Amino acid sequence: MHFAPKHISGLLDSIPHLVWTMGTEGRLEWANAAWSRLVGDSVGADVAASLALHLHPDDRERRSEQWRCAARSCEPYEIEYRVSAPDGALHWHLERGTPARSRSEEPITGWAVISTPIEQRKKTEEELQASLRERDDFLAVLLHELRNPLAPIANALELLERGAGEVAVVKLARATVHRQLRQITRLVDDLLDVSRAVRGRLALNVRPIDLDEVVETAVESARPMIECRNQILTTSKCSSPIHVTADPVRLAQVLTNLLVNASKYTQTGGHISVIVGQDDSAVWMRVRDDGIGIAREMLPQVFQLYTQADPDSRSSGGGLGVGLAVARQLIELHGGTISAHSEGVGRGTELEIRLPRH
Repeated sequence: MHFAPKHISGLLDSIPHLVWTMGTEGRLEWANAAWSRLVGDSVGADVAASLALHLHPDDRERRSEQWRCAARSCEPYEIEYRVSAPDGALHWHLERGTPARSRSEEPITGWAVISTPIEQRKKTEEELQASLRERDDFLAVLLHELRNPLAPIANALELLERGAGEVAVVKLARATVHRQLRQITRLVDDLLDVSRAVRGRLALNVRPIDLDEVVETAVESARPMIECRNQILTTSKCSSPIHVTADPVRLAQVLTNLLVNASKYTQTGGHISVIVGQDDSAVWMRVRDDGIGIAREMLPQVFQLYTQADPDSRSSGGGLGVGLAVARQLIELHGGTISAHSEGVGRGTELEIRLPRH
């Protein structure tokens, strides 16, 4: 099998791809500089055996088998495998082999082969697969969370049918329906905010406000869940009013999310507190609990979409893992920061919002 003129060989020596030609039995006839640097074998070497020494162990037999099939069929082939570089790092390559013939109807005279680095493509594929798995997991949780309130609502309606004239039954059923509808509304609102955040369409309506009003609104919204779990909620305010320029609705939404999150990951009868204060540069609100805490390795991830501190914990009240992600987006729109602190699992959590004073 004859190869290209010298100027073409020189061009192929300048690229990072492994390029070689081999006879019908798989013996090396020519190789470019990249092949020589990696493999080092000379003309006449068995390509499959030489290359196998530099492949990941899990890929060696697969590559050999695919090559044998191609040699029998005399058809073009493609093989993906991991190559060990001189520094020991593994890199994905895609090998493509094309049979050479003098004329299309004649038997092949050998093979022209190129092995192309595809590390970036594999990385993109892995990221896409991870994103698809994340989406599927999220949809499964979403369906579960939306289905959960339906059973209590159905039970409440059945109670109404059985004892429509009893005041106590009506009050119980009505409270159940209201509580579950609040849960559904919160889920839908979170989903809408995630959609707006992804598209960069979260908007604020800012004005000078008293931070105490935000705390009162958030506590009122979160109180039903906290009381349902028999938890103790305390608030600590400054002696004088704290004013800040912010969107009162969005800020109350963030604080409500923090309180709901604290309740969800705090045991029945646990303690939750809201503390408001200020320093020279910022005003701050802190939500503390004595709940299950957060492992240190999880702290950097709690504000990412679809992340829950401990989704399998019995203390968890479920959720989509989007509340804190939306909270971070909203606080950053205000020019502030939000952070999580925990001494570890079982040692409670503190979430802090900091906003510019002016």
